[in-house]
Amino acid sequence: MSASTSQLWQTDAWRQEATRWIDESLERRGLTRVPVTPRQPRVRAWSTQLVVDTSAGRAWFKACSPSTSPEPSIHRLLTRVAPDRLPEVWASHEDRGWLLMPDQGPQLREVADAETIVGLWSGVLRRYARLQRASMEVVDDLVAAGVPRWDPQDLVAHWIAGRGAAWPAAAAPLRAAAERLAASELPDTIQHNDLHAGNVFCADGSAAAIHDSRFFDWGDAYVGNPLCSLLIALAGPTRHFGMPPDPERDARWVRAYLSAWADLVPSSRLRAVMPDAMLIAQLARVRAMERALDRGTAAERAQWEPQIIDPVVQRILATAGAEGSATPAR
Repeated sequence: MSASTSQLWQTDAWRQEATRWIDESLERRGLTRVPVTPRQPRVRAWSTQLVVDTSAGRAWFKACSPSTSPEPSIHRLLTRVAPDRLPEVWASHEDRGWLLMPDQGPQLREVADAETIVGLWSGVLRRYARLQRASMEVVDDLVAAGVPRWDPQDLVAHWIAGRGAAWPAAAAPLRAAAERLAASELPDTIQHNDLHAGNVFCADGSAAAIHDSRFFDWGDAYVGNPLCSLLIALAGPTRHFGMPPDPERDARWVRAYLSAWADLVPSSRLRAVMPDAMLIAQLARVRAMERALDRGTAAERAQWEPQIIDPVVQRILATAGAEGSATPAR
């Protein structure tokens, strides 16, 4: 097991090194840091942040675990093809996984509510799909920079290699879903893998502001089938705004998202494979969360695995028809 990043991030030596880099980065922009020690609001196994007060206002520093997707590289490459959809970055260090950004204002979940999010989220999904389409130009560059490429069949193979012996009944349904999804003829794109209203910057809760919304927090991202982004995108509003299940509302969001792909693949064909995309997307969530905890301590894995991995595993098994999923085969 690799050394714990969270333990490193909590040392004085690391914080001093990060602060020096922040100061140097600000100086190159003609800015200075207010002489107050940067605050470290939280430390997780996969990332930590420092809050920095500068002569130009508040800024945020983020350090990403090397076991997650390379966020500085993702920002650089996506900004090349969709500069209006990524937050501004003041400085980055791709080898260290460091980012320094000015404060971007509120997250969408802070300015929306249960009444307004339905319409706003439709606009977000159309905007995000256009970002995915733009990413087609840099897919190879993303992979070369370290973003994993997980085709549907790759995700199923990883599941079977790691968990297939415990739940053999899930293998055939997963393989069939992967084959149908791969046959959808959609090109590989960036897949955020955690697309919700807490990962979208938006100036306010107006429809006009959605046209300038920005997507961030790419640590779970991979290159793969774009439809898989809808797994979290459809579930997020229920969690953030306490909204009850509503198939008609979800169908509206799916239509908004699919409208960006209609010139490539008929929407009817994509709707037909949506259940497969949602199943395969859960495999990607498990795989990304395993990576996120790869540099964690034993205590962190004991804390987070039951919260962020085990429930998804159970949903995969239930969806794949693996009865008695709580008990692995012996």
